[in-house]
Amino acid sequence: MSERPQHVVFMNFPATGHMNPTLVLVRELRDKKVPVTYFVAEQMREVVEANGAQWRYMQDAKELSEEQLAKYVPPEARPEGTEFPCNLMIHAASAMPAMIEALQALEPPPSVIVYDPFLPLGYVAARYLQIPSVATVTITGPGVLDMPPVVRENWEKNLAVQRASDEIKAEYGIDVFEHAAFLEFYSQDLNVVTTVDSLFCPPKLEMQLQRFGNVPFRCVGPLVNQKVHRISNAEIKEQPMLPWDQIDSSKPLVFLSLGTVANSHFWTNKFGHQAMANGVQDLTGKEFIQLVFRTAYEAFAQEDVFVVMAVGPKEDALEGMPEAPKNFLLQKSVPQLELLPKCQAFVTHGGANSMHEALGFGVPMAVVPIFGDQPSNAEAVAKANCGVSFKEPLKTLSPESLREAVRQLIVPDSAFRASCAKLGEEVAQAGGAAKAAELVLAVGRAQTSKLGGA
Repeated sequence: MSERPQHVVFMNFPATGHMNPTLVLVRELRDKKVPVTYFVAEQMREVVEANGAQWRYMQDAKELSEEQLAKYVPPEARPEGTEFPCNLMIHAASAMPAMIEALQALEPPPSVIVYDPFLPLGYVAARYLQIPSVATVTITGPGVLDMPPVVRENWEKNLAVQRASDEIKAEYGIDVFEHAAFLEFYSQDLNVVTTVDSLFCPPKLEMQLQRFGNVPFRCVGPLVNQKVHRISNAEIKEQPMLPWDQIDSSKPLVFLSLGTVANSHFWTNKFGHQAMANGVQDLTGKEFIQLVFRTAYEAFAQEDVFVVMAVGPKEDALEGMPEAPKNFLLQKSVPQLELLPKCQAFVTHGGANSMHEALGFGVPMAVVPIFGDQPSNAEAVAKANCGVSFKEPLKTLSPESLREAVRQLIVPDSAFRASCAKLGEEVAQAGGAAKAAELVLAVGRAQTSKLGGA
């Protein structure tokens, strides 16, 4: 009896750091002639289709309609009930009927659902339809999400969240918080982690250990492919071209990029309680970025280095800033995978993708984190002797400290570079997209075997 054909379905949170690794996995599966259907917000359609997948519409989980607000969010539940991550539960409850119908209509039927653990929608849909699932964990593991328990409790107690989660339980028989938590809707079948074993952070909080302490995690290393169409600053566009003729290649090259988190929702909003442990809760994204930019200007203006700085998409990113030093090249967006191999140091916010890409190319880092997994990533980089941590930057970051850190990082035969090279070998041997695809397809084959290949 022949084996049922594989058909991999993706669901994702439409953000740069969440999308880009999965696009590499999509390309790997398509190269194996495996059909892929990708449910994601419409603004991601172009890049999904460019990588060979069939795009299907899914409402942007970050945006709520007036109808959703009226149904789920009573006045006393605002504003928290409308904000991230509480809005993800409302999105799940309201989008579930259409998603169930769409999944049931697919031909051939889905053999496995690959989803982002931010999304309760993917978690519930897979369990309700009894389709095997794989969560793509684009941080170094659950242990880096060590926000105060009271924050998680308040999210789960929000009236809007309770309305949505009660509806899911009544309609689909699934208690969403029994084995999961906000931002951590891990699969009970398999969770593919885009890091290496030496950097993996397993569940450690009491809540994590109780709810999902035994779910399977497999590290596959970063998912990187320079030929894959990517997104930048959560926008689809052609990869930018660097004006190499304007870069002084006779000097050590330093790359400065602070990712996409500060450039989005938080641009004019304070980071709030999510950044409390890192001491930047009262800063907005713009204030954080300009703090680092100003510090870098002063640190490197007189240094014998050349700095390529990714400014980001905001038109007012440099508002009120002094003129950039002559040894700086400012670009809205930079082809990171093209630039990093040529760099001697990387000043970064410590997002998981950026951190792993730098390690893969053996580039030491100065990490200035914001929140989430970034402070833990900064400490992991320092512990591995692959760079310098500026955790709690309002206390640790200054022109003098940043200048001294980069001076150490750019030394050709430094211990930092040797450590990066060693960890880079582990990254290279982790398997990457080929290993991730193998694991995803194995999960799907296991289910078809249970069904007798019918």
